[in-house]
Amino acid sequence: MRTTSIAALAAAVAFAFSAGAPAHAKDPPGVNPAHYQCYRVKQIKRFKPVAVKLADQFGVAGVKVIQPLYLCAPTDKNGEGLKDKDTHLLCYQDTGVKTPNKKVRVINQFGEQDLVVTIPFMLCVPSLKKLL
Repeated sequence: MRTTSIAALAAAVAFAFSAGAPAHAKDPPGVNPAHYQCYRVKQIKRFKPVAVKLADQFGVAGVKVIQPLYLCAPTDKNGEGLKDKDTHLLCYQDTGVKTPNKKVRVINQFGEQDLVVTIPFMLCVPSLKKLL
Protein backbone atom coordinates (compact mmCIF):
# COMPACT_ATOMS: atom_id res chain seq x y z
CA MET A 1 0.00 0.00 0.00
CA ARG A 2 2.75 2.46 0.98
CA THR A 3 4.69 1.64 -2.23
CA THR A 4 1.58 2.43 -4.27
CA SER A 5 1.13 5.72 -2.38
CA ILE A 6 4.76 6.66 -2.96
CA ALA A 7 4.47 5.87 -6.66
CA ALA A 8 1.26 7.91 -6.90
CA LEU A 9 2.90 10.84 -5.10
CA ALA A 10 5.96 10.64 -7.33
CA ALA A 11 3.74 10.83 -10.41
CA ALA A 12 1.76 13.74 -8.95
CA VAL A 13 4.92 15.64 -7.94
CA ALA A 14 6.52 15.04 -11.32
CA PHE A 15 3.41 16.37 -13.07
CA ALA A 16 2.89 19.32 -10.72
CA PHE A 17 6.49 20.51 -10.88
CA SER A 18 7.18 19.73 -14.53
CA ALA A 19 7.41 22.31 -17.27
CA GLY A 20 4.04 21.17 -18.63
CA ALA A 21 2.07 24.23 -17.51
CA PRO A 22 0.87 26.69 -20.10
CA ALA A 23 3.11 29.76 -20.39
CA HIS A 24 0.18 31.99 -19.32
CA ALA A 25 -0.50 30.08 -16.06
CA LYS A 26 -0.28 32.36 -13.01
CA ASP A 27 0.08 31.67 -9.32
CA PRO A 28 -2.88 32.71 -7.17
CA PRO A 29 -2.34 35.76 -4.93
CA GLY A 30 -0.47 34.95 -1.71
CA VAL A 31 1.45 31.98 -3.13
CA ASN A 32 5.26 32.02 -3.05
CA PRO A 33 6.04 30.93 -6.61
CA ALA A 34 8.96 28.59 -5.91
CA HIS A 35 9.01 25.47 -8.08
CA TYR A 36 10.82 22.20 -7.35
CA GLN A 37 11.59 19.12 -9.43
CA CYS A 38 11.86 16.06 -7.17
CA TYR A 39 14.19 13.11 -7.71
CA ARG A 40 14.17 9.76 -5.94
CA VAL A 41 17.29 9.17 -3.87
CA LYS A 42 19.19 6.06 -2.77
CA GLN A 43 21.03 6.02 0.54
CA ILE A 44 24.80 5.76 0.42
CA LYS A 45 25.13 5.80 4.20
CA ARG A 46 22.41 4.37 6.48
CA PHE A 47 20.07 6.99 7.98
CA LYS A 48 19.27 6.63 11.67
CA PRO A 49 15.51 7.16 12.25
CA VAL A 50 14.61 10.28 14.24
CA ALA A 51 11.51 10.96 16.38
CA VAL A 52 9.90 14.39 15.86
CA LYS A 53 6.65 16.11 16.81
CA LEU A 54 4.69 17.58 13.90
CA ALA A 55 1.79 20.03 13.98
CA ASP A 56 -0.02 21.18 10.87
CA GLN A 57 -3.54 22.14 9.83
CA PHE A 58 -4.58 18.48 9.88
CA GLY A 59 -3.44 17.69 13.43
CA VAL A 60 -0.55 17.02 15.80
CA ALA A 61 1.45 13.80 15.90
CA GLY A 62 4.63 12.28 17.21
CA VAL A 63 6.25 10.63 14.20
CA LYS A 64 9.34 8.71 13.30
CA VAL A 65 11.32 9.99 10.30
CA ILE A 66 12.51 6.75 8.64
CA GLN A 67 14.56 7.37 5.49
CA PRO A 68 15.19 9.91 2.72
CA LEU A 69 12.99 9.43 -0.38
CA TYR A 70 13.26 12.50 -2.64
CA LEU A 71 15.58 15.42 -3.23
CA CYS A 72 13.70 18.37 -4.72
CA ALA A 73 15.77 20.94 -6.60
CA PRO A 74 14.73 24.56 -7.23
CA THR A 75 13.47 24.70 -10.80
CA ASP A 76 13.02 27.45 -13.39
CA LYS A 77 9.64 26.56 -14.88
CA ASN A 78 8.83 28.14 -18.24
CA GLY A 79 11.56 30.76 -17.87
CA GLU A 80 9.95 32.29 -14.76
CA GLY A 81 13.30 32.40 -12.94
CA LEU A 82 14.48 31.03 -9.60
CA LYS A 83 13.55 32.62 -6.28
CA ASP A 84 16.30 30.74 -4.39
CA LYS A 85 18.79 28.52 -6.24
CA ASP A 86 20.35 27.12 -3.06
CA THR A 87 17.47 25.85 -0.90
CA HIS A 88 16.45 22.32 -1.81
CA LEU A 89 13.90 20.06 -0.12
CA LEU A 90 14.87 16.64 1.18
CA CYS A 91 11.75 14.55 1.74
CA TYR A 92 11.74 11.69 4.24
CA GLN A 93 9.36 8.79 4.75
CA ASP A 94 7.66 9.11 8.11
CA THR A 95 5.26 7.01 10.18
CA GLY A 96 2.82 7.77 12.95
CA VAL A 97 0.63 10.52 11.49
CA LYS A 98 -3.10 9.75 11.51
CA THR A 99 -5.01 9.84 8.23
CA PRO A 100 -7.07 13.06 8.26
CA ASN A 101 -9.54 12.16 5.45
CA LYS A 102 -10.31 15.86 4.92
CA LYS A 103 -11.73 17.35 1.73
CA VAL A 104 -9.78 20.35 0.45
CA ARG A 105 -9.76 22.66 -2.55
CA VAL A 106 -6.28 23.45 -3.87
CA ILE A 107 -5.81 26.48 -6.12
CA ASN A 108 -2.62 26.90 -8.12
CA GLN A 109 -1.38 27.75 -11.60
CA PHE A 110 -2.81 24.48 -12.94
CA GLY A 111 -6.33 25.42 -11.77
CA GLU A 112 -8.56 24.28 -8.91
CA GLN A 113 -8.58 20.71 -7.70
CA ASP A 114 -10.96 19.24 -5.12
CA LEU A 115 -9.04 16.56 -3.25
CA VAL A 116 -9.27 14.28 -0.22
CA VAL A 117 -6.22 14.37 2.06
CA THR A 118 -5.50 10.73 2.92
CA ILE A 119 -2.44 8.76 3.99
CA PRO A 120 0.43 10.91 5.31
CA PHE A 121 3.88 9.47 4.74
CA MET A 122 6.46 12.15 4.00
CA LEU A 123 8.11 15.15 5.64
CA CYS A 124 10.10 17.59 3.48
CA VAL A 125 12.74 19.80 5.09
CA PRO A 126 14.66 22.75 3.59
CA SER A 127 18.20 21.56 2.81
CA LEU A 128 21.46 22.61 1.21
CA LYS A 129 23.05 20.32 -1.37
CA LYS A 130 26.49 20.04 -2.93
CA LEU A 131 27.69 17.58 -5.55
CA LEU A 132 30.21 14.95 -4.43
